Amino acid sequence: MTTQNVAPVYPRPPEYYKRYTDENLAILKQVKEHGEEAFVASGGNLPNFNIFELEPPPPVTEGHYFSFKDKWTVVDVLPSLEENEQKQLYPSGEIDRVAEFKKLNHSAIFNFLELLNSLVKEPERSLDKLEQIQTIFVNMKHMLNEYRPHRARETLRLMMRNQLENRRRATEEIQKRCSELAKKLEAVKSSWKAMDELKMDLARCSSLKDDLDFEILTQNTQFEEVTDPNTYNISQETTQKMLRMIDE
Repeated sequence: MTTQNVAPVYPRPPEYYKRYTDENLAILKQVKEHGEEAFVASGGNLPNFNIFELEPPPPVTEGHYFSFKDKWTVVDVLPSLEENEQKQLYPSGEIDRVAEFKKLNHSAIFNFLELLNSLVKEPERSLDKLEQIQTIFVNMKHMLNEYRPHRARETLRLMMRNQLENRRRATEEIQKRCSELAKKLEAVKSSWKAMDELKMDLARCSSLKDDLDFEILTQNTQFEEVTDPNTYNISQETTQKMLRMIDE
């Protein structure tokens, strides 16, 4: 039994991460502010590596880069089948992709049937049919991947449309709630206004009652002083007040 080299999913961290100590970062800050020569002249000690290596590298703007041992291009471009060392089965340029995809699908079905036939009659040809089927599937996958940018744009457009509709519904709901609240505030204001008018009426009635009581008390006092009962008389002003109270 042969042993296989199994690579870890995530690589080990590089050894230079040990250089990022508080002391080295403080030295880097002083060197950037005052210069390397001034730092050494002031008695500072530089580490045994280039201190500027602690700064993060500038972002890559062109070419390619490596991430977890995989090579990636800066500009996200779908590589062609030729660049991936695969045979292209459909023509390049402006084509009817739906029709070409159907052709590839029919070819995949036909080659699958040929594979089943070869497994029975000519097993040695089965590997060739498997390679042909794999090539067809690679072409179908590549054609689908070419639709990724279009799908991303449509998904973004749909997402923005949904956000706009949600904001419109939220705005309408807020306006509806504000209108209901304004009506309730108007009702409360009307209630307070009616209560104020009622308080004013009660105060006016109380004032008239006090005036009437005082008038009656005065008349009673005058009545006790006169000997002829026919001389008792309520003044015209008191009579008018009593009539107004009855009307109200």
